[in-house]
Amino acid sequence: MPEKAPLELTEVAAKVDDRLREVLETEHARWSAQDERLAEMVEFLANIVNGGGKRMRAAFCYWAWRGVAPAGSDETAIIDAGAAFELMQAFALIHDDIMDNADTRRGQPTIHHVSSKQFTQAGWLGEPRRFGEGVAILAGDLSHVYADRLVQDASIEARNIWDELRIELNLGQYLDLRSAASGDRDTATAESVATFKSALYTIVRPLQFGVSLEGPPSEGVLEQLDRFGRPLGRAFQLRDDLLDIVGDSSVLGKPVGDDLREGKPTEILATALERANPVQAGLLARVGADDLNEGDLSEIIHILHETGALVHIEEKIALLVDESLAEADKLPFGEEVRSTLRALAHYVACRNH
Repeated sequence: MPEKAPLELTEVAAKVDDRLREVLETEHARWSAQDERLAEMVEFLANIVNGGGKRMRAAFCYWAWRGVAPAGSDETAIIDAGAAFELMQAFALIHDDIMDNADTRRGQPTIHHVSSKQFTQAGWLGEPRRFGEGVAILAGDLSHVYADRLVQDASIEARNIWDELRIELNLGQYLDLRSAASGDRDTATAESVATFKSALYTIVRPLQFGVSLEGPPSEGVLEQLDRFGRPLGRAFQLRDDLLDIVGDSSVLGKPVGDDLREGKPTEILATALERANPVQAGLLARVGADDLNEGDLSEIIHILHETGALVHIEEKIALLVDESLAEADKLPFGEEVRSTLRALAHYVACRNH
């Protein structure tokens, strides 16, 4: 798998990173002048936002915009949009970490973990966990507000896509949470979660937002971008699922095996359950159990290999990417943009983190 992102992604990422730092430094200074304690919230958020991330949503948004923008167009609004997508991602990650009770994100302690520890060390009143989770919820909400503010001047068409994205993201997160709790681990559920939490949010909506940023897009282009982005978004989620099992935690910035500990409804698990013999199925039923230990986890991962579930998912990723690439050739953009989208598609599906 490639270790380096394509240049077209890193160049956009650098511009978006500069804008994110500018926004958060300005906000930190503004609130510090009123009460230093208020600025602590911005610090929590900045640590997450500036702590890493591939900026893929920003890149897809940017290059879709490049496909329709006249040469030499001012990039201010599209870089703001890219920064908004990253702040929306921070909102999702912060809240997701609370729901998953995760201790680390991007190689550093999660906000609720840091805040709970601060509470205990300071000897404050109340319950550390509730305080930490409360702080993290507020930090995520703050990130959401900053994201909204950065796209407030976008066209009505783009704002409608933005609103749809926010609804889909929340509903997809609910389905993920509910399915893990109820034990719904069938392939249809896993595909539905992947569609709402990744395919639409990560690829399709950023592309559609980009072409709509400054006004109504050409007829049919939103549907074309959906046909390109939807299979690629599913491939992105499948790669995430694989990395959670066979990835390197030092590269991922979080422990591997978390999806199995939390009982997440992934296509890997659904495939393994479909192929498992009774003994294997009994062990797979331990996924998500409160008392799941490292020995259980190793056995379960061995079964995922043994049933061929991991190989099957790799093959599925390849098919989905081929489907997406076939649609890329039909997009009504110049060859530079189509070529860039193809490069991003390969990276999304074959990355190692």
